[in-house]
Amino acid sequence: MTTPYITKTPKRPAPPASVMTDPVAGPHDATQLPSCWRDVVDALGAGIDRLVLFGPPGTGKTYAGLTVGDVTGGAYRLICNEDMTAADVTGHFMPTADGTWKWLQGSVLKAWEGDGVVGGRVVADEIDRASGDVLSLLLNMFDNVESASWQHPDSAVVHRPRPGFSVIMTTNIEDMRDLPVALRDRFPVAIRIDQPHPGALARLSPYLRAPAAAAAAAAKARRFSVRSFMAFDRLRENGMDLERAAFLIFGDHSKDVLDAIRVDAVSKRPTKKVS
Repeated sequence: MTTPYITKTPKRPAPPASVMTDPVAGPHDATQLPSCWRDVVDALGAGIDRLVLFGPPGTGKTYAGLTVGDVTGGAYRLICNEDMTAADVTGHFMPTADGTWKWLQGSVLKAWEGDGVVGGRVVADEIDRASGDVLSLLLNMFDNVESASWQHPDSAVVHRPRPGFSVIMTTNIEDMRDLPVALRDRFPVAIRIDQPHPGALARLSPYLRAPAAAAAAAAKARRFSVRSFMAFDRLRENGMDLERAAFLIFGDHSKDVLDAIRVDAVSKRPTKKVS
């Protein structure tokens, strides 16, 4: 069994665990975050560099992976599926206009290199959906910085991750036991995300934030992701009728969603003082 290895970024300490900055909503006090997101802040602040975020879709797991904590080395998203190949992970040659070939690095090699001083972060979405060969490659590349390596097929140069390289895996599974044992072994901390990230909600129009938070935490049959509300928001911004936009996004549940939006709006109206 691989021993979890925690890297520390030299000369670039992570921000205090009690505060994280969101590019849209600004700084957040971690003590005011939902408990699952406080756990994420605490884990990253403690130097955990292999982290799984699992749970319902559309709660901001990918968004947080790309933005929360110290990402000075860069953050790179890798969307995994059955059709992906090793080229998506490491890179591939592409023809150029002058008839030569150019090597384009894949997401993981870019994160290994980081900013040239410290490694970056890979956010691997749905890694459990990768094919067997690609998963084996990822397991090797996500090992600790002392063990991970990859040799370029043309130059024979051996690449290794720079100190500070980290991986956040996101998955929509509900039970971590559904992941392969070898994959779980690479990630010492797994946190179930059952509430939307405040930064993801902040990207919505204000009147949609509370209904979106409630819908994301609803029972599975009536659950809608923040991503669904973002799509609804875009349709409305582009001038589509309220009912039509709701039906296109939420289908048979559109009336329930619109009722929730209206009820929330009424609850926020200032009450008149009785003289």
